Amino acid sequence: MKKLLLLATGGTIACRETENGLSPALSGAELVDFVPKLHDFCTVDVRDLMQLDSTDMTAGDRLNIAQAVRRDAERYDGFVIAHGTDTLAYTAALLYHLLADLSKPVVLTGSMLPMGAPDSDAPRNLLDACRVAADGRTGVVAVLSGKILAGNRVVKFHSTQIDAFLSAGMPPLGTVGSDGKVRWDVPAALPAQTAPAAIDPHILLVKLTPDLDPTFFTALHGYPKVMLETFGAGGIPARLESEVRALIASGTRVYITSQCIAGGVHLHHYAVGRRAEAMGAISLGDRTTEDALAAVMCGEI
Repeated sequence: MKKLLLLATGGTIACRETENGLSPALSGAELVDFVPKLHDFCTVDVRDLMQLDSTDMTAGDRLNIAQAVRRDAERYDGFVIAHGTDTLAYTAALLYHLLADLSKPVVLTGSMLPMGAPDSDAPRNLLDACRVAADGRTGVVAVLSGKILAGNRVVKFHSTQIDAFLSAGMPPLGTVGSDGKVRWDVPAALPAQTAPAAIDPHILLVKLTPDLDPTFFTALHGYPKVMLETFGAGGIPARLESEVRALIASGTRVYITSQCIAGGVHLHHYAVGRRAEAMGAISLGDRTTEDALAAVMCGEI
C-alpha cells in the first residue's frame, strides 16, 4: 500500500462560514476524515503547512511547499497538496519548475465548494488526487473534476462553476474515472536533471489595453523584469514603441506573453511582433501566464 503525505494549505476545500465570509478552518486530518475510501488503497500522513485563502499566498509560501516536499521525498511514495483554487495554477506552475528533478508524484487539488457542503466537489477531488499520487507517475500535476492537468498548463477559467479548470495548449494528461481508475492519455516525461535553487519574485505583469497611457512605462524604468501580456500572437503597439524601447534601455528585461489562453506568442508573424523583437523584448512562446511567471521567476528565461 502506497504511503502519501498530504500537505494542507487552506483554501476553499478547508473553509467554514464565518461572520466575515468563508475562511479556511479545517485541518488536513479533518479533510482526510471526510474521505474514508482513501484508506482502501493508501496510507496518508498529514502536515498542516499553512491555513490561507490562496489569494493571500506569496512566492515565499510556494517555496515553503516545495521545500516541504523535498524534506520528505525519501519517506513517501507521493505527495498531495490541498490548495485554494484561486491561485492554484500559479502554485502548480512554480512547483513544476522547482520540483522538476523530483522522481515522485506531486498532486495539487482543491475544490469550488468547502468539504462537507452539499454537493461539494471536495471529497471526489481529494480522493482522485490521492489515487493519482498512489499511481506512481512522477511529476507535478493538478487533479480536479476528474481531469489530470500538467502543472505548467493549469488555467482556472471560471470563478464559480465546479468544473473550473482546463489544460491550456494541450489535452489533459489523463482522467480519473467514476470507477476510480487512473487513465493516462499522454506519455510521461522524464524528470529534469536539475531544478532551480532559488527564485526571484520581482516580476511585474502588465496587461496591455488598447488605450494604455504611454507615460505609464516611465515609472517602471529600472524595474528588474516586466512581463507584457499582449494581444493575439504578440507585439508592441506603435504608440508605445518609444516608451517600451526606453524601458529596455533603462536596464529592465521585458518579456512578451499573450492574453490568449492557447496558441502563444509568434513575434515573427506581424510587423508589430518584429518591432518587439527588434527592440530586445523576449518571447515567452506558448507558456501560460502562470507558467511564464514561474519560468522567469526561476531564472530559466
